[in-house]
Amino acid sequence: MDPTSPDPTPTDDEGTVPDKYLGTWSGGLDNQHGHHTRRLTLQQGETGETALSLIAEGPTEDGGTYRCVFEGKLESASDERLHIGPTDVTVGEPMSACTPGKASVVTILGNGKLRRANTDGTGELTYTRSG
Repeated sequence: MDPTSPDPTPTDDEGTVPDKYLGTWSGGLDNQHGHHTRRLTLQQGETGETALSLIAEGPTEDGGTYRCVFEGKLESASDERLHIGPTDVTVGEPMSACTPGKASVVTILGNGKLRRANTDGTGELTYTRSG
């Protein structure tokens, strides 16, 4: 074998998203303005690539509605958790209602649900698989 050839067999899965995370997950939250939906999609990706997209929709305090689309890059992946970097707003309707998100950790809970929590401990949301 040519010693300059890369080994075609990866030694671990670090840097790729395990299959159990892949797909679309739904969640939501309620506040004084009403119900806000969240649709999170995790796709296969290597470290540094976009692996998370999130659509957030709901009512605004002035009686209107908002729709924000966010994307986050994979920082690291293991079977136990995904580390996602801060998210960027790719669509904002209106843009004033959408703020870039913080870095987060994604885990699968014992009941099969998915939890995404900010790494600074400021918030978390649980999602159920929707497709």
